[in-house]
Amino acid sequence: MSAAPYDRGVLELQLDLPDGRGRRAALEAALRTAIRAGRLRAGAPLPSTRVLAADLGVSRSTVVAAFEQLAAEGYLNAKQGSATSVAAVATPAATDAEIDVFGPTPRHDFRPGEPDGSSFPRARWLRSVRRVLSEAPDRAIGYPDPRGVPVLRSVLADYLARTRTVVADRSALRIVGGYSAGLGFVADALRHRGVTRIATEDPVLPIHTDILRATGLETVPVHLDAEGIDVRQLARNDVGAVVVTPAHQYPTGVTMSPERRAELIAWSRRNDAWIIEDDYDGEYRHDRRPIGAMQGLAPDSVVYAGTASKSLSPALRIAWLVVPEALQGDLLRVTNMRAGVSAIDQLALADFVDHGELDRHVRQMRRRYRRRSDALRSVLDEVAPWLELGDGAAGLHLMARLTNAGIDEATVLTAADRASVGLFGLTTHHRSSAAGSGFAIGFSRPAEHHFPVALEHLADLLASIQPTSHTAR
Repeated sequence: MSAAPYDRGVLELQLDLPDGRGRRAALEAALRTAIRAGRLRAGAPLPSTRVLAADLGVSRSTVVAAFEQLAAEGYLNAKQGSATSVAAVATPAATDAEIDVFGPTPRHDFRPGEPDGSSFPRARWLRSVRRVLSEAPDRAIGYPDPRGVPVLRSVLADYLARTRTVVADRSALRIVGGYSAGLGFVADALRHRGVTRIATEDPVLPIHTDILRATGLETVPVHLDAEGIDVRQLARNDVGAVVVTPAHQYPTGVTMSPERRAELIAWSRRNDAWIIEDDYDGEYRHDRRPIGAMQGLAPDSVVYAGTASKSLSPALRIAWLVVPEALQGDLLRVTNMRAGVSAIDQLALADFVDHGELDRHVRQMRRRYRRRSDALRSVLDEVAPWLELGDGAAGLHLMARLTNAGIDEATVLTAADRASVGLFGLTTHHRSSAAGSGFAIGFSRPAEHHFPVALEHLADLLASIQPTSHTAR
């Protein structure tokens, strides 16, 4: 069956006719402007002359004359028996920045931070969306609770207690549009409570310090060692909060020791300070069961942050905060009436988790990423003896430090760019003068069928790097 024709009596066209000129001239000018700006696209039908005249409060003859003039100029197509429509007119081209925000995607992408997009469980997610749209009451398809849809907060509270040892009920959960948004909201809330300085691990993902500074907080880098953040150095700084990644530090891969966790919690209580726990990929432990969240040890001092970006997809833009009771009011004040998350997507995630689909997906991906981590480590050991590899027992990337003075980070990154191999250098992650060089090499981005090919290209790239001097590991 062919598509139904347009009912030209109900088409709407928003035009402003400025004062100070004739109605016909004003209508012609308004239509030209709309067409040139792209508001009216080529082929779009216009309302009938009778309807548009009534909408604008002008005579029909004025509209007819304006249409005829614009058709003569080439702005409109007018054929007997057909709707008058917009002609193909050149409009300003979009700039490159508008088209390609993130830059070109490497063919062989070992940049960390994103899961394999081909692994997203589309069919199972679609079943959840269908159930939600067929079963959700009408009141659920309205403005969502700024704290997050209640059913998702309830489901996540149970899920996090079971899988991450988080201590929380629904009232402590807040749903936000990604971890970065959540970090900004928490920083805003802390600033309103009088916090002016916040500590971060060093090295750290640069965008996170950018977010903290954008809220008006001063960031203080604190060194890491093999057990996690240096609490003694932290204690020498006057800060009201600290952001840490205890389960799997980015980019070093360090897991915070039990002793260091206890020291950090004791510091926060002595100083009436807050801990923000970024549990960005805590589900992915490859050598044993995932290590539980630190929040379970101090739910009154720790703001816990988790995300669907690594376990499912960053395209969902869904993350969650578990917030101590003392901070909940302040956080609601800075998040209420600001950018939220689609209620339909929240309901779909609640259904997905409730039906055990997230557990199944994480188990499947954990096995896949373990195989990839082992394969990457084997290749790096063989072709790049000038790299010192960090602990690969968790997460979606390996830390690889340069150990040969004859090879520098910039040279490798330049060669990688020429070979369309995506790598992240470590230099930009360091906030203090104790900068180390090397790479955070992710293994999660390539599609499963492409990973062996991508690994071959990475191996060829690294094997081609020749140091000017040799230093044994």
